[in-house]
Amino acid sequence: MRKYLFLLIVPILTIFSCVDDTSSYVSQEKENVDVEGTTPNGGEEEPPVDGELTPGVHLVKLNVTQPDGQVVERRFKYFMPSTLVTSKPISLIFEFHGSYEFEKDELPSDPIDGITKTNALCQLASRENCIVCFPAGEVVVSSDGSGAVNWQNSENHLPFVDAMLDFFKASSPSVDPKRIYSTGQSSGAIFSFVLAFYRSGDFAAITPRAGQMSIENQTDLPSRAVPVRVFAGEIDDIVQHSAVLKNMEQWAIRIGGYFPGDMVLKEAAFEIEDYKTVDTRTYHGGNADLEIYTLKEEGHNINVVRCTTLMWEFMAAHPMEQETVNCFVTSETKEVVAQCGEKVEIGINYTEGAELTITGEPKGWNFRLENKTIKMVGPTNFFADIDRKGEMILTVTIAGQTAKDTISYELTAPKEYFEVGDIYYNEDFEPVGVVCWVNNANIKEAKIISLEAPGTYGNLYYGSGLGNDFDTPDEYDGEGNTAAMIARKNALGLSLNSSNSAFVWAAEYSYKGVDGWYLPAVKELEAIAADVKLLHEKFDELGVLTTNWDFSAKTLFSSTTVKGGKGKMFYNYNFNTKSIGYSDSADEYVGFVSVRAFKKVSK
Repeated sequence: MRKYLFLLIVPILTIFSCVDDTSSYVSQEKENVDVEGTTPNGGEEEPPVDGELTPGVHLVKLNVTQPDGQVVERRFKYFMPSTLVTSKPISLIFEFHGSYEFEKDELPSDPIDGITKTNALCQLASRENCIVCFPAGEVVVSSDGSGAVNWQNSENHLPFVDAMLDFFKASSPSVDPKRIYSTGQSSGAIFSFVLAFYRSGDFAAITPRAGQMSIENQTDLPSRAVPVRVFAGEIDDIVQHSAVLKNMEQWAIRIGGYFPGDMVLKEAAFEIEDYKTVDTRTYHGGNADLEIYTLKEEGHNINVVRCTTLMWEFMAAHPMEQETVNCFVTSETKEVVAQCGEKVEIGINYTEGAELTITGEPKGWNFRLENKTIKMVGPTNFFADIDRKGEMILTVTIAGQTAKDTISYELTAPKEYFEVGDIYYNEDFEPVGVVCWVNNANIKEAKIISLEAPGTYGNLYYGSGLGNDFDTPDEYDGEGNTAAMIARKNALGLSLNSSNSAFVWAAEYSYKGVDGWYLPAVKELEAIAADVKLLHEKFDELGVLTTNWDFSAKTLFSSTTVKGGKGKMFYNYNFNTKSIGYSDSADEYVGFVSVRAFKKVSK
């Protein structure tokens, strides 16, 4: 396993807490955490010189106009090392602190009070020709008098950031505008994401720790994708690791120009000496490099000292080179396996303004490119003079650069028989049912079960009303039973419909242009019991269990009815107990029942 050995910096601890973050960009619960790198009280400071940046730690106060027009005083400290070489590019790193809690009648903590040269980022600055800025957040007071100092209300902090940027750009020595970076812990990490979103033209890259930002409801996306390396604790119970993964995937798709399949996972990619093992998830080659460094067995308290070198490694590799065009192309899928006549759509992304060419278009396939979507239909005759297997090469060129992506394709031979679990498609290759029974004497004949259950709630149907002198006793022929019930309904002129009668619903059921369904007989339900687990998996695979109840855990009623008992017995099958049962009714009212529709199919 590869290891990183870092220069050991004497860590001086500051304890600060995180509170509920009710900002518009993310909502998260927080609790007390420890973060290394600062020390309370006794910080070394030197008075600043107007227009001139000088070595040491300096406190700066700025008058900032808020969005509501109010002018407030905001503060930050900056550290400039005495070793700074002004003839070389000077990087500027913003470090946004986490959230400092305070109780009622307690004075808020000063989050930048203890900044000294021993801070991990100050030590980095001395080695790497950087200036580090430590801004102070805003005091947020709740109705009970308690509160926190944090970056929760981002709309108030963006003007502050703009003012700090103006301060550094107007000062000497000049920082390199292509080398301005943001990092931070927890609340400060969230705000770093905010800057990547709303100030993408100012910040070259960000390296947040224990933070994330959802862009699910964002419509106006940044014009530039900011490179991100986020450090996330695998067992963080405040900023959930799963949320980091989910939201970074959205950054990759919506901002980075990637597809989910472009993410490369390397488990236990390396080990930080005397700290944690790291899993890496990376999106490279698109609009920006996006990376998730998962710290195994780490919670919300990410050690800034141990991560400083990795943070700088990413920053230094990603200066803002706006004049450089990143040439890339990627596809939603790298492998297409299609049936004869099947419609396939493949999303592609590539550098805006680049020239795209596609070679290796499959012969005999209906192929076309619409915007950034490849649309193709498999040949209907597998045995014709066609390309059954091959590769398509996507090539883009721009500014003398070239990038390629490969999509393999294969046309599968038509299946001449059924197996339980097969997906049954309509003519447009949309799934309409799952094969639940196959005729062993002729495996080209089968029955499919519907993907939908009736009714608003998926399983509530009742009523019959055909008379106790009429029954459909066949235990094997649901199709015949259903037809007999419909004939009886019509003969009596009954007003039964698909909203109040199970057999009418099944007989009238049509799904994506496919009709001819019926209410199965009780032995037909029994016949699928052995395969119900497989059928359940197929339903889950198709996503229908999210909107329809799980038939494998229900009692389904059948079309089998027998005169007798109190009047008539309505037979059902219990998939839990694997047994046939019935409801005995004198007035033919069975109440709410659960049903599915069957359909006979053949090759």
